[in-house]
Amino acid sequence: MQNIESLSDLFDAVGCKATFYDVGRYITKITPQQVVQFDKKQQIYPYSFRKQAWLACVLKQSSDSISTNQVIWFLRLPLDESGCLNLGTRDHFIKTIVDKIMHKGAEQGVQEALEDNPYAFQPDQDRLASFHAILARDLKQPASEYLDAVLTYLRNANASLSDEWQDLGVQGLADLAARNEKAAYEKEVIRALCTAPDDVRFPLCHALEHHLPSNALVKAVSNEMTDSVTTPAGASHLIRAIARGDFPNDLFIPLFTMLGDITDCSDEQLELIAALVSKCPHWLTAQGQLLRIILEKLAHRDDAQLGFKHIVAELTQQQETRQACWNILRSPHASAALQKAVADLFTPSTQTLQ
Repeated sequence: MQNIESLSDLFDAVGCKATFYDVGRYITKITPQQVVQFDKKQQIYPYSFRKQAWLACVLKQSSDSISTNQVIWFLRLPLDESGCLNLGTRDHFIKTIVDKIMHKGAEQGVQEALEDNPYAFQPDQDRLASFHAILARDLKQPASEYLDAVLTYLRNANASLSDEWQDLGVQGLADLAARNEKAAYEKEVIRALCTAPDDVRFPLCHALEHHLPSNALVKAVSNEMTDSVTTPAGASHLIRAIARGDFPNDLFIPLFTMLGDITDCSDEQLELIAALVSKCPHWLTAQGQLLRIILEKLAHRDDAQLGFKHIVAELTQQQETRQACWNILRSPHASAALQKAVADLFTPSTQTLQ
């Protein structure tokens, strides 16, 4: 087998054409140029999430120009301190694959190569549905059979009064989000967010997070956030629908109202904070006051050391928020609780966050 020094070399050696997607914070197709750059360690990995590259590798036999059959590998590879692929780990992964393929042959090896592999992972149901919806769209394949049922339900004037939503599939909601821009399903999407049960609109929000939001969608989410019945826990789902966009000014007052006083942080508010940190780090960079409130609220929790360490680790691992976070943590204007939480960052803990 030829000399293999990168993921691209590996797929070439087994006779596969590979298309890459990042499936970390959002699902994003990686361009061939980006693949070459991070694969050869010429550039940092472009979509770092929790100091790892979360990859979906779509593999098709190079000799098969007709069949639509594909093998999909989901890989989670660690990044080094500079944000590049950890080459030692990557090379270890390649070796485990090569060894298995040499024993089983290329075609069977590709199918079974990730069995018991420490770098393989399985996305959760929502993310997997969104990935398949986006992949089918990109390959110009039809949507799943579940999309028609979702559209029929949302176009029914009495849908909100019926229990037909229980028959809808997550895959149909993911297809709706993936095909919204080209198929003009905006009316159905907004109707779902405003009138459908939470069991429908929250999974839809999770599917929408992978796509740039329209102005109409941002406005609808902002309106929902101002509704008195929307809780911080509910808002943690709603903001995901518009997470890929810039921070909307209309969200400023309802979001700060939900977060409330810096000296108190309920479990529901913690859910909202977790969603903001993991899905909207660019919002926190643009709104320094929002980031400061989040850090102060975490520092005032009874489990301050646990929750604070977890969130700060997330913020300081993300390129967008690292410097802004440290500026606040080192500020002389930080409250006594925040200063203590910062000092405790370097204190070993025997507890676990519930």
